[in-house]
Amino acid sequence: MAEAMGMMAWLAALILLRKVESPPLWAHCEPGEFPYSGICCKLCPAGTHVEEFCTIPHTLGTCEACIDGENYTAYDNRLEHCLPCIECKSGFKMIAPCTSKKKIECQCNDGYFCPPGCEECVKCKRCPKGQGIIESCNATTDTKCGPPYPDASASSFTSGIGIGVPLVILVVVLICCIIYKWRKSNSVMKKGKEESTDHLIPDNNENVNSTTEATVASQDRLPETAERENLEMGNREQEDYVLPNRPSVPSSLEVVCSNGQSSERNDVQSSNKPAVRFKASSMETLDEAYFQTKDIVGPDYWNTLMRKCGLSHNDMQSIEHDYAQHSDEQRYQMLRTLRDRNGVVEAFDKIFAALQKMKLNGIYENLINELKSKGLIIKETED
Repeated sequence: MAEAMGMMAWLAALILLRKVESPPLWAHCEPGEFPYSGICCKLCPAGTHVEEFCTIPHTLGTCEACIDGENYTAYDNRLEHCLPCIECKSGFKMIAPCTSKKKIECQCNDGYFCPPGCEECVKCKRCPKGQGIIESCNATTDTKCGPPYPDASASSFTSGIGIGVPLVILVVVLICCIIYKWRKSNSVMKKGKEESTDHLIPDNNENVNSTTEATVASQDRLPETAERENLEMGNREQEDYVLPNRPSVPSSLEVVCSNGQSSERNDVQSSNKPAVRFKASSMETLDEAYFQTKDIVGPDYWNTLMRKCGLSHNDMQSIEHDYAQHSDEQRYQMLRTLRDRNGVVEAFDKIFAALQKMKLNGIYENLINELKSKGLIIKETED
């Protein structure tokens, strides 16, 4: 009995000593601001850093200037220290010095190149025997080789023929249509003259009336012909509307000989973007699955993904500076910032759209399958 009483007293003491943490307060800040101690402060401009944070909401704290050649900040920021200037790595040469507003700019030495994102410069290749240089090596692109120049000239000549032939055909069709209209007009006028000649009588008044009637009759035929052509063109346009998936390209004859009339067709575009709906009752589990995105996507495409989701370079630079030694924590904080600004559902939507835009279909499918396995998706359809 005494042992039981002692156990109960020990449990009571643990309950009293337990630390209760209140949930953090997150201020909703406008663009160009950042949260600090429950209020929003304005970002310090490029070339400075935060010396003292603001105490009044939506104001600028104290900003200290960076020193040219020693440190810098390239964007509006909330950094407490300027970023240090660094020297160009081995194999690179400086093309612009470090200033208070930008880091040093480096590029490979002559005869070497470094594609975007590379770590070391690579020696430019030489074209093998029998091939010529199509594009010379530069700081970011290797030498491009191809057929020797005589073949290239022949290729250019062939390309010129390929462009010129359709143009010649179009001119010929235009000339044929002009001749056709001219002959048709002359035929109508000739027929009108013949009719007026056949009905001529000595009376000058009747001669005038006959000629007038023939002219009116010939003019009456032209609107009927135009109306029939317009009706046929309308039928063709209606057929194209009923079958929107079939490409509709008017022939050269239709374009040139349509009596100056042209029909505008709106391209029918279809979107195969999946629509994902989440269960409203599973928001806590959805929030946990949201932060697992950093493990599914991985580090290779992470910064590009976050930029396409809406995080600014300054946001990412601040997080990378604050958690410089912890790359996994950097990705977590970026996801957290994206969620706090948009909500978890809209943040997921931005990630889905960015993965599709980057054509990372495998990662996209893995993320969808992970959400399906947790029972978080209600429906996935094709629009």
